[in-house]
Amino acid sequence: MTSQISRRQFLRSAGGITFLALAPTGRGLFAAISPIKSLAVPIFTALPYVQPGPEGGLVPGGETVRLAWQTLKTDAAFEVQFGRGETYGRTAAVERSARDYAGKSDKDSRYNYVSACAGLELGTEYRYRVRCNATTIAEGYFTTRQPRGRKIRFAAFGDNAFGEPGERAIAYQAYRANPDFIQNTGDNVYESGLDTEYSRHFFPVYNADFASPGIGAPLLRSVPFYTVIANHDVEGVIPDTKTPCANFALNADALAYYTNFHFPLNGPAPAQATTLFGPEARLANFKTAAAARFPTMANYSYDVGDAHFVCLDSNVYIDPTDATLHAWLDADLAATDARWKFVTFHHPCFNIGAHHSHEQQMRMFAPLFEKHQVNFVLSGHEHNYQRTQPLRFAPRDTAKAKNLNSKDRLIAGEFTIDRNFDGERTTRAEGVIYITTGAGGKYLYDPEFNNAPEKWSLPEDGNVRYVAQMVSDRHSLTIFDVERDEVLLRQIDERGNEIDRIRLTAPTGDITKASVARRG
Repeated sequence: MTSQISRRQFLRSAGGITFLALAPTGRGLFAAISPIKSLAVPIFTALPYVQPGPEGGLVPGGETVRLAWQTLKTDAAFEVQFGRGETYGRTAAVERSARDYAGKSDKDSRYNYVSACAGLELGTEYRYRVRCNATTIAEGYFTTRQPRGRKIRFAAFGDNAFGEPGERAIAYQAYRANPDFIQNTGDNVYESGLDTEYSRHFFPVYNADFASPGIGAPLLRSVPFYTVIANHDVEGVIPDTKTPCANFALNADALAYYTNFHFPLNGPAPAQATTLFGPEARLANFKTAAAARFPTMANYSYDVGDAHFVCLDSNVYIDPTDATLHAWLDADLAATDARWKFVTFHHPCFNIGAHHSHEQQMRMFAPLFEKHQVNFVLSGHEHNYQRTQPLRFAPRDTAKAKNLNSKDRLIAGEFTIDRNFDGERTTRAEGVIYITTGAGGKYLYDPEFNNAPEKWSLPEDGNVRYVAQMVSDRHSLTIFDVERDEVLLRQIDERGNEIDRIRLTAPTGDITKASVARRG
């Protein structure tokens, strides 16, 4: 930024926030700048960021977008104004919850704020203003979800926030793509999903003041960020039994997935929720801060444009044969009239990587995906990119599905592979395409598999070749362009190079049915 460019102009060019009276004072901390330093504005640990509303479906005139932010634990009076123009005209109530880290340094305790801008139209830009102690500290804008019939673009990546250059470069490439939203595949922060890790590695990168490969990008201030709970959110173990848990005895700020994010609460109460362990005071504070989000937010669904999205918890404590979860997923996928269907969870179903190839318990859901013509399943966990051929899978030996809290859970079965699909000349798929997009920033896995298709199979699967493409020598993200009749997938590396591309078109009958449904 040169001396000829004002801070307001600088922020306007960065996108999202067009005025910000806060500046970084340390790693992950932001304080008021002149002339409002004297107004007792608290130190921010997360600048205002956009979150989706509670609605899963698309309701004209009934859309909600939430604004969230975090501060150190200092009392302040906040208000949010929003509207379709710079006069705003409407106000949104502000709710506050506290994360008190009992027994930990008081300076790390914080207030989490959220404000719901409700009654919005779909596919419309709105402006917002956040005021603190009667003084404007931030102004910005967001666009609500697109209705049926409009093109959308989203970016997908996972295994990302660790404070490394690859993470910042991927955030920058996601920003350059100008997505409507982010669908993350889990493991947002390392190593343990803590509030302090989000403050250091997540918010400063994805809500940076400006866009640069070495810094990150201002994504969160105008773009919703959806994600799934993953293994690094539940990195602790109970000392006596070694059962995976959120260990609040070790980390008072654990399980920040449930206090930093706000997703629709339209999933079932999990039969196997994340185990909580630690002093009762810490557990009580977490439950109060998370409120209804824990544990319901483990599974949810939502729509954007002509696409329906389902997000699932796939951690090792999950039983993928659970009848309640199968019934909910079956009903959810049956109820949608969206042309395109995406499912996201962290542990990939069909993965030939060397690190996690035995953790493929989510294969138990493959018949349901096929029944409801799911188009793509997105996962992370393996720190690389893998794309399968369209495939169908019939589980044969399901005994390992019940090996809860184990990493030996590969489900054997029979494969039917669509070898005709190439995504260029033949673009109608017979089966589900499974994408592993876990090269979002953490160190990479299996670089020796790159350009080595002879390694792309598993003896446990009878060496069936179901992986069509694998890139494991660079960080990357997946960009989806979703239109009424086709989906374009592009894999983009950290330097902005396209390293994979396929196009998927809808069968003629499905196009006709979707068009009739929209007209009706």
